[in-house]
Amino acid sequence: MKTDTATFDQFLHHPFLLNSLTKNMGFTAATPIQAAVIPTVLAGRNLFAGAKTGSGKTMAFLAPIVERLLNGEAKKALILGPTRELVLQMDEEAAKLLEGQTDVVSVPVYGGVPIDPQILAIRHHRPRIFIATPGRCLDLIQEEMLSLGDIEISVLDEADRMCDMGFAPQVTEILELLVNCKQTLLFSATLPKELSEMMNKFCPDPIRIQVDASDESSETIQHQAVFATRNNKLEKLIELIKPPEVTGLVFTRTRHGADALHRTLDRQARNIGILHAGFSMGDRERTIRAFREGEIRILIATDVVSRGIDIDRITHVIHFDLPDSLEDYIHRSGRSGRAGRKGNTIAFFEKDNRDHMEKLKELKKKVQFEFLESPASSSEERPAGNSRRPARADSRPPRNADRNNSRRPSPRHRGADIRNEPRAKAPVHTKTKDAKPRSDLISKTKKLIGKIFGR
Repeated sequence: MKTDTATFDQFLHHPFLLNSLTKNMGFTAATPIQAAVIPTVLAGRNLFAGAKTGSGKTMAFLAPIVERLLNGEAKKALILGPTRELVLQMDEEAAKLLEGQTDVVSVPVYGGVPIDPQILAIRHHRPRIFIATPGRCLDLIQEEMLSLGDIEISVLDEADRMCDMGFAPQVTEILELLVNCKQTLLFSATLPKELSEMMNKFCPDPIRIQVDASDESSETIQHQAVFATRNNKLEKLIELIKPPEVTGLVFTRTRHGADALHRTLDRQARNIGILHAGFSMGDRERTIRAFREGEIRILIATDVVSRGIDIDRITHVIHFDLPDSLEDYIHRSGRSGRAGRKGNTIAFFEKDNRDHMEKLKELKKKVQFEFLESPASSSEERPAGNSRRPARADSRPPRNADRNNSRRPSPRHRGADIRNEPRAKAPVHTKTKDAKPRSDLISKTKKLIGKIFGR
């Protein structure tokens, strides 16, 4: 669906909301996904929408929901997201949008922290917008602090991710409890067919909107490929992040890998941070805040931040470890190039890794790469620090060369050039004139012993 550039006042009419969008938040025009989605939400229709990451889809559903709540067209709204980071980001946007009035208030609820402060916040603020992870949402229902009977608008953001992360049973349970819900909105940066089939049960007769192709990366992002070996991969990464103007995310696949890389890079440079699911929620919030404010320049992370984190300062996303799927690659890369800004994403490929080469073939079908180094040139490189690697073929001595001249140095002399030194000869035992056969000596010894002992 194609939509020309539009302004918010073409769709929204509440004075407070328009003032907040333009003056408080600095919006000048609606993005394509916003221009396509807002009229549908205002009309009260169910929606199944997809757009590339960083396209402004959060405000595409948040702004019209707030207008409907301010106008008394709906009582309360529930927004579900897969991760605590995404929930906090959506609530931050909501807080900016709602600042200056008290009729509509949002409260974020998520796991990993004590539930009591969140219960107190609900009692104190009496929110009309709940932004929650599925698990904590069910916890609040059991505590009788969240009545789904009052929810008339429901939103599932990053719906495919929630299913991928194993939240499908919890999401299904929540949707089944929304007996008075009049409008369901499903959002995701991608819209795979299996999710569409699953969610149609809870979103009857939806308007389908797909502003951008669901499996293509943003045009604002430049994709680059670096070929490396296990031995020089770290060295190449250090070179990439060395320029002070680079602010980026470095993705690894595991917590252990992130910890190991952080220990190494932290010795090389300052302003290096780390974030993965092993940290407490408080630590994760402080790290993201420090990254947003510039105290951290390079953040090493697992896929815990591959979705939902919107930080303007990010110039580079580096896939130190490749993700498992094209969708994960797109979501990681989408942390740069946000909202029309230019971004860079760099992926490391190990040329000797067959799986990496297969992933490269798949990615090249959807993403146009600039190759910073060809596989051939990478294969000719000598791994750093490997002193035992044989010399290249063009520097080897001829076959008939003296054996001593081509002999490798022993570990005791490694680093010194001893190839031209003469090899020490082992002592050779030779017979002399006076030497007698061994058998004669034995015989004489036996006779002497016999005389001594009288034998």
